[in-house]
Amino acid sequence: MKKILILGYILPLLTLSSCESWFDISPKSELKADDLFETSQGFRDALIGCYGTMATKDLYGGQLTMTYMDVLGQYYSTAGTALNNFENAYTYNYSETKEETRKDNIWKNEYNIIANLNSLLDRIDDQKGIFATGEYELFKGEALGLRAYIHLDLLRLFAASPAMENGRNRKAIAYVDRYTNELFERLTTEGVLNRIVGDLEAARTLLAPIDPYGPQHATFDLENLTGVWKGREYRMNYYAVTALLARTLLYRNAEGDQTKAYNYAVEVINSTLFPLVSGADLSSQDKNGFIQENVFSLEYRGLKDEMVDKYFYVSNANSYFLSINKSTLGKIFPTSLSMDYRQQWWVENSGSYNLIAKYSYSERIPLLKVSEMFLIATETAPTLGDANDYFYQLQYHRGLPETELTAENLQETLLAEYAKEFLGEGQLFYAYKRMAIQKKPILKTALSDYESVYILPLPTENTYFID
Repeated sequence: MKKILILGYILPLLTLSSCESWFDISPKSELKADDLFETSQGFRDALIGCYGTMATKDLYGGQLTMTYMDVLGQYYSTAGTALNNFENAYTYNYSETKEETRKDNIWKNEYNIIANLNSLLDRIDDQKGIFATGEYELFKGEALGLRAYIHLDLLRLFAASPAMENGRNRKAIAYVDRYTNELFERLTTEGVLNRIVGDLEAARTLLAPIDPYGPQHATFDLENLTGVWKGREYRMNYYAVTALLARTLLYRNAEGDQTKAYNYAVEVINSTLFPLVSGADLSSQDKNGFIQENVFSLEYRGLKDEMVDKYFYVSNANSYFLSINKSTLGKIFPTSLSMDYRQQWWVENSGSYNLIAKYSYSERIPLLKVSEMFLIATETAPTLGDANDYFYQLQYHRGLPETELTAENLQETLLAEYAKEFLGEGQLFYAYKRMAIQKKPILKTALSDYESVYILPLPTENTYFID
């Protein structure tokens, strides 16, 4: 039996984007962690530290959204050249040195956050008496949701999807749910997904009665929240957990999962807390109009300086930019649908280059959006009529005419919509993998060995397998 040691990936120090030191959870600093968790503020600070690490350019502030993952999604024509550091990612050459380093760092940093979340979760039950009303449930539910979120992305990168041949039963990754020196067995893909669902269901139960962005939202003054309750619309709130459950169940696709995914997606939609934008919302000078659709997002204060100016701005001094060529742009946004709000607001032309503009006016990176819930509801709806209803609502709010879905065109139409909707967000690669599409995203050229493209190799260093 092979087992994997995760503790080798725990980093000794977490830092926020502001360079404020966080806390050390290495074994030699156990007392330091214990000191941190003596107060409710310490638990809050620990969570903020995890968000801060998630928002860095090496994770969701770059690699796992607008750069690396969208290179794998085949958005950028310049990624296949030596202009930037993604030419081997573009051709799915994961064995090249830079690519090994990139994917191994993602693995390491993601498990580092998980370790810090586990340090919090291992202590929170014993410290239940230090919290004000609702804080214990809030912090624990939030930490469980974040742990599930990160494990899902690790699974979607480094393991077979359930749709692949025998994909459910293949060894995948470890689900690390304790802060410990113990070895963790690699679970199957289905085993990991089951653990994710378990964490999310527990988080929902904890958050439901107390979260301002939950089923009781009508009882809260959402405009005047203070303290730990302020900013819940951006964090791993009840509806973010619910949206993540919908995404996870769609990916797992076991018996009954489609119905559950549909119900969870509709629950988020029906909350009305995350409305789709309208033309009126976007007609002003406010280019951040789409933010209202975010169910869960991160703020990265270095986004413009470290990412936008480097990768999405063309100048004589900048050779790193990532651009979409005319042909690829036409595949994403056909000229017959030039009225699409997303093309108008998210893409800008710079000479012969088409660049992502959605992060030029906002430091907020969407990780879960209500638009995804409309797509999930479309895909899992009990009838084709219901599917068309949800899909038309999304189309209408994108400035597009109604498209009739049929059983024959449903998958292709959804993939085309994913390409538009998640530009710069890193989700298209996962959609193709989830459906086991044996073609390159967007370009639709055949892949001779699609599994080697969609399953990134496990790290070769700092990972310890024992028979």
